[in-house]
Amino acid sequence: MRIDAGGKQCPIPVIMAKKELEAGEQDVEIIVDGQTQIDNLSRLGDALGRPATSEAFGDKFLVKFANGETKVGATVAEADTYAVFFNTDAIGTNNSELGRNLAKMAIYTLSESDRIPAYVLFMNEGVKLVTGVEPQIIENLNTLIEKGSKVLVCGTCLNFYELKDELKVGTVSNMYDILGAMQEVSKVIKL
Repeated sequence: MRIDAGGKQCPIPVIMAKKELEAGEQDVEIIVDGQTQIDNLSRLGDALGRPATSEAFGDKFLVKFANGETKVGATVAEADTYAVFFNTDAIGTNNSELGRNLAKMAIYTLSESDRIPAYVLFMNEGVKLVTGVEPQIIENLNTLIEKGSKVLVCGTCLNFYELKDELKVGTVSNMYDILGAMQEVSKVIKL
């Protein structure tokens, strides 16, 4: 089955492919525009036990999923897992300098904790925190990644703020993966 998702932004290609894979379809291929969609579909394939490969397809790309049994519901939350969600580049609204310092301290505190988050999620203005403006944030997020946290960054938001080339840490992701991460854990802490 070939799906044409050309011109569609993530998470639409992911949702289209997931629907077919979970329905048990074999020989699933999907046409997409670029590397972000390829990366997101590859993560989907890995999560469902159907690894994906990609190849050039004219001016687009063709992502092919391995045949086999799809692991439906493969990601089940542990009772004590959590995610931290940043939708702004500051904590609080009264003073932006104070708010950015608080965000920096929060990420540092998380990196020093024995109980790290399963995910650190960045959307909207929060994506500005992962662009290297504050090197300590990048260092501390890398520490979290080394300890096992996953850092997901909204690709649509990076594009909106014209920061995609400035990303210093984390995986460019999409709404589907970020909401999926929130659903996977037992609680989400919004900072």
